[in-house]
Amino acid sequence: MLSEIIIHVKRFYGLDHVPPIDHFDFHQQQPLPRAPYLFQGRTRPHMIGRSTIRAGLVELSRKAGARRHDGSRLDIAPHDCRRVFASEHLNNGTPPHVLRALLGHERLDTVMIYAKLYPGTLVEEYRRHVRGVYQTVHGPEVLKAPTAEEWTALERSCGLRDMGTHLCALPAGDHCPKGLVCLGCVHAQPKKAALPLFEKMRANHARELARAEARHEPLGQIASRRLELARLDQAVRRANELSVDVAQAMEVALMT
Repeated sequence: MLSEIIIHVKRFYGLDHVPPIDHFDFHQQQPLPRAPYLFQGRTRPHMIGRSTIRAGLVELSRKAGARRHDGSRLDIAPHDCRRVFASEHLNNGTPPHVLRALLGHERLDTVMIYAKLYPGTLVEEYRRHVRGVYQTVHGPEVLKAPTAEEWTALERSCGLRDMGTHLCALPAGDHCPKGLVCLGCVHAQPKKAALPLFEKMRANHARELARAEARHEPLGQIASRRLELARLDQAVRRANELSVDVAQAMEVALMT
């Protein structure tokens, strides 16, 4: 738009440049530096007054049929154009410090007044940011549309909380009142395949308990170690009692 104005002014005066003109600030009551101002008169190089600009915008508003949200007529004022200019730039990523220089503000706080984030824009910008971060971390393949088979597998797996060494009877997403302290919990079903790991963990905890008792650690710490060892004992016992891997059978049943 600014380029079109520059072309028009140069063509109007038959020059290869915008002619510098004098200007007077009626608000500050002082002359301004002679410069190639863009809004110039039609008959000779002179600055257009505020009243002329306002009248021109009112005429354009009425020709365009501008209306407010209640249907009443809207006469656009010069500052409305400035407000739209600033809001559109901020919403489209122009850095605030750059916009501050363009608008002539001294502080960034003044510029941020124009940062109007509408609900639709806010949601879409947030989604765009999350999609970008997720794709950067996991790669472009994660954004592809899932197949019907993948959706079915996901729906079935949502009823199963797989903790690696065992399955939890609480569906995925449900609140765990014990804070995921799984060993010894009645909801936890140890996997028979994890029995060697449980036995190794139990042996390590037994050695650490013996060392703690020899070092005469505080009774609270020793009690905590004994509780953890009891949980491991229970996990080993329940895994040993299984004639088949119940956890694996549950998993197969949910997937079929």
